[in-house]
Amino acid sequence: MKPTQIFALLTVFILSASVMLMAFPSSVFANPSVPDFSVAYVDHSYTVPVTHWTTTDPYTGQQITHSSGGEHVDNRTIDVTIRNQPFTPYIDSSNSTVYLYYNIRSKGHFENWNGDSDFGSHSQTGIQATSSAYTVVSFSIQYWSVPQGGQIDFQVKAIEGYTIYNSQACGTQYQNTVGESGWSTTRTVTIGNPTQASPTSQPFWTPNPTITPTYPTSTPWPQNSTATPTQPNILTGILSGSDWEQTALIVMAVIIACFVIVVVALLRRVTTQKSAP
Repeated sequence: MKPTQIFALLTVFILSASVMLMAFPSSVFANPSVPDFSVAYVDHSYTVPVTHWTTTDPYTGQQITHSSGGEHVDNRTIDVTIRNQPFTPYIDSSNSTVYLYYNIRSKGHFENWNGDSDFGSHSQTGIQATSSAYTVVSFSIQYWSVPQGGQIDFQVKAIEGYTIYNSQACGTQYQNTVGESGWSTTRTVTIGNPTQASPTSQPFWTPNPTITPTYPTSTPWPQNSTATPTQPNILTGILSGSDWEQTALIVMAVIIACFVIVVVALLRRVTTQKSAP
């Protein structure tokens, strides 16, 4: 093979590799897994404790007894418990912090899902995953006109992205998606006798016996993390298989380096043959 042919082949190879990398955007490599979750009709209702106190009438000096509380608060909810997948927030090439979020959509059991972007009248989007084993989202049944025995379907999607605030539009915000999973399988809840809330209640799947699940101990609505994310460790991402883009780039670089070594060896062989008597 002539040197010019070798250099031409190397050029074609490098250009082809560059086109392949450009043809696959980063979102292809950053897609999270389809979430696993459970859904339950739960009774978090409670009775406000009765409290008593006294005051003194400023004109007669008589002690007046007052009381408050004792009323029952109806707090029945549909709790969607999502098993969090391993994810570490990171800073992308645009210097934006990427977090893991969830979108939840619902419909009546005897309706059809109307396309990927249809969330129905009751849904939640942009729910940031908690740092514990599960993310819990509660829907109040008081705002849901479902009769006894009615059934509601739920699906969950995982999204990697970050929030962008538009100061020129009265502080509105929208979510920029880096990668997303497909919608999960459908889980159905029946409105009947609600499950009594308990601090030790378990999700409706059977957890891995080697894993001890922990649950959020505060409000079920996740808050933005105050931790300062750092650039992800490339080697850790490659070994764990979580950073496919970096993995693809390094594999391609190794292939190109091997190709260059082969080309250099061929050039030396051609040069040696020409200089031989």
